[in-house]
Amino acid sequence: MIKELFLFLKKRMLTPIIIIILFAMAFLFDSVRHMWSGYLLILKSPSVLISDYLFIGGLGATLFNVATIMLMNLILLKVLKLKMTGLIFAGLFTIAGFSFFGKNIFNTFPIYLGIYFYALLRKLEIKSLIIVILFSTGISPIVSFLIFGTGWPLYIGIPAGVIVGILSGFLLPAISMNTMKFHQGFNLYNIGFAMGILSMLYAALLRSFGINLDLGGPSSTLYHNELMTLILLLSLSFIIGAFLSDKKVYRKYLSIIKSSGRLVSDFINDYGKDVSMLNVGIMGLISMAMIMLLGFQVGGALMGAVLTIMGFAACGKHPRNALPVMFGAYLAVIVTKLSFDSVGIVIAVFFVTALAPIAGKYGVLIGILAGFLHIVITPLSYYFQGGFDLYNNGFAAGFVAAIMVPVLDSFSKDKIIDSLPIIKN
Repeated sequence: MIKELFLFLKKRMLTPIIIIILFAMAFLFDSVRHMWSGYLLILKSPSVLISDYLFIGGLGATLFNVATIMLMNLILLKVLKLKMTGLIFAGLFTIAGFSFFGKNIFNTFPIYLGIYFYALLRKLEIKSLIIVILFSTGISPIVSFLIFGTGWPLYIGIPAGVIVGILSGFLLPAISMNTMKFHQGFNLYNIGFAMGILSMLYAALLRSFGINLDLGGPSSTLYHNELMTLILLLSLSFIIGAFLSDKKVYRKYLSIIKSSGRLVSDFINDYGKDVSMLNVGIMGLISMAMIMLLGFQVGGALMGAVLTIMGFAACGKHPRNALPVMFGAYLAVIVTKLSFDSVGIVIAVFFVTALAPIAGKYGVLIGILAGFLHIVITPLSYYFQGGFDLYNNGFAAGFVAAIMVPVLDSFSKDKIIDSLPIIKN
């Protein structure tokens, strides 16, 4: 019975038990009445970057929000009869992470509906768009902002938010299919880059009408210890699960470490669930170590960054390619006028791992340079997209990769001759 239960959990990469833990902690840390009132505040938040749901609704309400959205998407995967892959796992954990500061059921549903309409029009199976679906809700703040952040009466705000949300979902599959060419797979947050382009259009339109976009609220670090405990619990769960599955799983770990991590990497399909679980747990512990080493306090946004790192540990990130870009990001803050007093800069040191494949392909020094450039571009990309793209670091990483990769490839022996113009007499 126990063996069958573990095989069930392994098949789904422990996601059912994680949802149970989140629900349990939600009710453990808060009364039902207080949690519900906090949850309603979350649903009514404009939700633009950085709207920390821990500050808005409290710990219990935030964990309830995270667990609810994860459960909804896990049910969707079950209905569509999809097996767990690296990108699907990354999508689930990214959803969980950003449910701490921007996503809720209310603002995600119109995005999903738009993708569904796109599938109908193109006569595609909805399951073929599952990766876009899972990552699409990074643009969900546009729904909440138009309803609750503009000051418009609800009879205008609700239709505006829902319609623009559906339109966003409808456009994202087409845009994301083409943005991969821009960064050549070296930005793991590809759909974040696609959403940044769309968000930039929304921000420009709203600013042209004089609408204030600076609504991101303060972050809360009141629950630092509880969230660090949650990170530790999740990390150890994956590591223990990996060794329960295969006592010699560490012998296969080198195969992941050797990978560049470039999209579309899938550690689950390529190397197995056991070694992928080990990598997820290790990346969680590395994130904890970074937090303690740099003296950061965990709020909703930083918790989201850690969960995203753990998610992409199943399809692109590992210590060898993540640590160089993180060090480059840290170095950029130290030598420039940027400061760790900014929550956006703190989380960028973790989200910079979107560029991990650059370090994986071109080496440590190039990875450090990529991390450095990412940090200086991130604040600018945030202004351009107005806070509607929760994956702002994916937007910034797309530009860094687009700048660096063609230059690096131009020095490749195989590509120099091909790239030079040939003059014929």
